[in-house]
Amino acid sequence: MKNTLLAIAASALFSVANAQTAPAEKTFPIKIEGTAKNFKGKFVYLHHKWNEENITDSAKVINGKFTFNVKSSEANMYWFTLDKEMNAQPNYIFFADGAAMRASIKGDSLAFSSIEGGQAQKDYIDYRTVINNFIKIQENMQLEYKTATENNDVNKQNSIKNEYQNLNTQFLGGIKNFVKTHPKSPVSGFILYSDFSNPQIPISELEEAISYVDKSLENSKFFKMAKKRVDDLRGTMVGYPANDFTQATPEGKKVSLSDFKGKYVLIDFWASWCRPCRAENPNVVKAYNQFKDKGFTVLGVSLDQNMDQWVNAIKADNLTWTQVSDLKGWGNEVGKMYGVTGIPQNYLIDKDGKIVAKDLRGPALEEKLAELLK
Repeated sequence: MKNTLLAIAASALFSVANAQTAPAEKTFPIKIEGTAKNFKGKFVYLHHKWNEENITDSAKVINGKFTFNVKSSEANMYWFTLDKEMNAQPNYIFFADGAAMRASIKGDSLAFSSIEGGQAQKDYIDYRTVINNFIKIQENMQLEYKTATENNDVNKQNSIKNEYQNLNTQFLGGIKNFVKTHPKSPVSGFILYSDFSNPQIPISELEEAISYVDKSLENSKFFKMAKKRVDDLRGTMVGYPANDFTQATPEGKKVSLSDFKGKYVLIDFWASWCRPCRAENPNVVKAYNQFKDKGFTVLGVSLDQNMDQWVNAIKADNLTWTQVSDLKGWGNEVGKMYGVTGIPQNYLIDKDGKIVAKDLRGPALEEKLAELLK
C-alpha cells in the first residue's frame, strides 16, 4: 500500500529557506536554558535556517546545564541534535518566539527531551499531537494491510485501501482546521509552507488554507514562501500566465520567455541524453517548420550538463529555434520552477503569455496549432 500525503508528516522538515533577504531586519533575543543529565563535557547543537543560510550553534554542557543566546526577526523553527550536522538524527524540533525557553535532555538521547517556551512552542506541540495521532492510525492500517496480504484476504486489502484514502482526506482536513483555529500562529505559516508542499495536494486546498490566515502573518517568511508556491504553481497551469524565466543560449546570450510575447511559444523541456526526447524532436521540427511563419516558435530548455553534448544534439536533430540551459541537469532552475520531473515535457503559451495546453506530443502538437493558428 503506497504511502501518500501522510509521508510529509512522518519526517523532519528541514527545507526552510527564503529567496529574499530583507536588509536590516529588526531582531529580538531568544534565550534557551537547558539541563542535560549524563552529558558532562559534551555539546548540544542548535540549528535553524534563515534566508537560505544554514545556521548552527553549539553549547557545552557544564555541571549539567547549557545555554543558547540567539537572535531572530520573527518566530522560527529550531532543532537540537547531538551532532554538528544539521540533518543528524535523532533531533528535537521546536518553535521559538522570543519567550524564555527551558529545555530538558534526558539520558543519552533526545527521544525523551522536552522544551517549554512561548505560545508558538505551545502551538507547535498541539500541531505535533494532531500529526502523531494520524501517524498512529496510519501505522495500524499498514500492519493490518500486511496481515491481510499474508492471509491473501483481498477484500480486507481493498477495504483498508479505501480507509487509507479517507485518512488522507482527514489528514488534510486536520491540518487545514489547525490553520483555521490558529490564524495568528507562526506554526500555521510553517504548515502552509511545509505540509502543503506535497505536489499531490491540489492547489485549491492550499489556497483555502491560506485564506484562513490572519493578516498579521502575511509578511512572515513562511507565509510568503507558501504564497509564492501558489503563484509559481499557477504559472504552470493551463489558463494562467506562464512563469517568466531567463536563461542563456549556448552562445551565452540571456533569453527570457517574455521576449517572445506576441507569438505562440512551445516551452520544450528536453536533453541530449533523453532518448524519448530525441525520438520526439522530429515531431517538434515538423510542427515548427509548418507554423513558424504563422506566429509560432519553440523555446527549448535543456536539462543537459555537458555543453558539447547539448550543442551536438541541437545540430544533429536540426533544432533551429532558440535553446537555453543553465547546464544543471535535473537541477535546472526553469525545470524546478515548472515542476518538471520527467522529459520530454512541454507547455504551449499563447500571444499574451498564457498557458493554453501542455504535454503535446506526436500529432497532438500539430493538431493544436492548426486549431489556434487558422
